[in-house]
Amino acid sequence: MTNRPAPIPALLIAWLAAWLSLVVPVAVAQLPPPPDEETSHTGADIVDLYDQAVAHLETVCDDYRRIKAIQLSRQRDLAFGEAYENISSVMPILQSVDKELLRKAIRNPRDIKEHKHEVELVKKEVEMMIDLVAKLLKEIEVIQAELMQQAHQPHDLTLEEIVQQPEFDPEAVPEQTRPREEAPEMQTLEEAAREDESQPAKDLTPIMHQLIDIADLTQEMRDEDVQFDLFKSTDNTDVLAAILDPKTPKVFGRKINENGTPVEWMFVDTWYTIGPFPNPHRMNIHRKFPPETVIDLDATYVGKDGKEIRWTWVQTHESEVTPADPAEYAIYYAYTEVWCDRPMDLWVAVGSDDKANVWLNDMPIWISSDKLKGWRVNEGFRKVTFKAGVNRVLYRVENGWLHVGYSFGIRTAP
Repeated sequence: MTNRPAPIPALLIAWLAAWLSLVVPVAVAQLPPPPDEETSHTGADIVDLYDQAVAHLETVCDDYRRIKAIQLSRQRDLAFGEAYENISSVMPILQSVDKELLRKAIRNPRDIKEHKHEVELVKKEVEMMIDLVAKLLKEIEVIQAELMQQAHQPHDLTLEEIVQQPEFDPEAVPEQTRPREEAPEMQTLEEAAREDESQPAKDLTPIMHQLIDIADLTQEMRDEDVQFDLFKSTDNTDVLAAILDPKTPKVFGRKINENGTPVEWMFVDTWYTIGPFPNPHRMNIHRKFPPETVIDLDATYVGKDGKEIRWTWVQTHESEVTPADPAEYAIYYAYTEVWCDRPMDLWVAVGSDDKANVWLNDMPIWISSDKLKGWRVNEGFRKVTFKAGVNRVLYRVENGWLHVGYSFGIRTAP
């Protein structure tokens, strides 16, 4: 069993954040005392605190990967080791910090600027770590609720007890401690989302309505508590063929509301993309890379050939989108948000070169076959439910060789 740092106190994070906010504007001054000095870290300097923050981030990331592996092992009936290898670490690449400079006393005013720059770098990195840990812990709470759903449990296991078992093997855990099976509706949705050449257009909304509250309106949308009726597009799949007609009205954007331009198809034109992740000989077409478990647009990861990769903003006025830095035998992810003024059941058109998976608000809506193929704007159609307000779309696309691209069109007509 590896040695793990003790759980990071919330006070340490608060102290560090407050300390950094005070240090950055200061030119030459003695370090300010921490707020509420009831802490054992009074004697620690900025480098010690930074190292502690990194160590705890590594711990949380590793625990998160182990917990996701437990969840995956139950969902797919895999051995824990195999599930663990199928989930990549979410630990981001951190920028190099000049620790020697940070610990060096400032005796010359000319050194202030360089020292201040390094302190600001530490502040930026710590803020990123706090944000990532908050996201991971939020999802861990959800998974923990699953893990704790058990009958006749002799005592309530803590999350720490679960993840810190030296050689955790889900098969060896008593039945009552195993996580519950994934919701039947989600399994049904995943099966319905899979590509079916005999049925390119499928209506997923009856299943999605069982999983979400379609009447929900977010406070970010409007001040008053007003409920809109569900806007529902046609059930007639014959109208979908018009997507190939150059005369069909189309726009590019990410917002749908009643006062918008009346068109038949809207293609999402603004994305954040990240890649390439390695996929030698297509060995990783089913491997879960970090964006599948947590979306952190500030994170940097190790990609193909050991290169650092980060999220890049991409915008186009073409139906097909090409992710930044295209490469052969690679995996890419694209993330965007679509805003709707009310809950809507709408047809979406997906197409990719090569294999792709698409999630809407964490629900699978498209899973293409594993075969290599070219991009077609009408490869598949799915009728899906958009919530009122912000809808998160995650697109995973593989590139075997030569070209890589994907598209996401939304039919906005009734």
